[in-house]
Amino acid sequence: MLMRVWLPFAPKRAGEVLLQVPVGLVQKLLIHRTQALAVLAFIVLGSLPQNQGNWFLPGTQTAALAGMAVIIALPLRYVFYDRGVALSNGVPRPYRAFRKVDARDVRQGKRSVLAGTTTITLRGRKTDRGTNPSHTLYMPSAQAPEVVRLLRRHIR
Repeated sequence: MLMRVWLPFAPKRAGEVLLQVPVGLVQKLLIHRTQALAVLAFIVLGSLPQNQGNWFLPGTQTAALAGMAVIIALPLRYVFYDRGVALSNGVPRPYRAFRKVDARDVRQGKRSVLAGTTTITLRGRKTDRGTNPSHTLYMPSAQAPEVVRLLRRHIR
């Protein structure tokens, strides 16, 4: 979870930074949802009465929950370079790995926690070795049009 959003000794990325988009709390939860659910499952398993003291050391559930809260509290942003897109100073994904951009906004008429979030899916390009995986970006809706315009310019 931590290495996905913060690489303390990462080398400076080559290329020009075109756009930086800060990510809000709801988008951070969407980005980390799989890992957060695994941590929560760990906490629930350790809290069951038949597992008290048998499987986990005392205090590990509290430490896991505190670690998850710290990681979600870290500032997070999407960085769009002239060669690819990265999450903060993480490993960038090159534009040439994608073939299509799909943007989907949360329905405006519905009251939802996700209101104000746009999901941008970058579809993987087929190569002779297989297909590159798709990648999903969770954006605040205010910055989504500018991001989609930038992505459509680079992904063909």
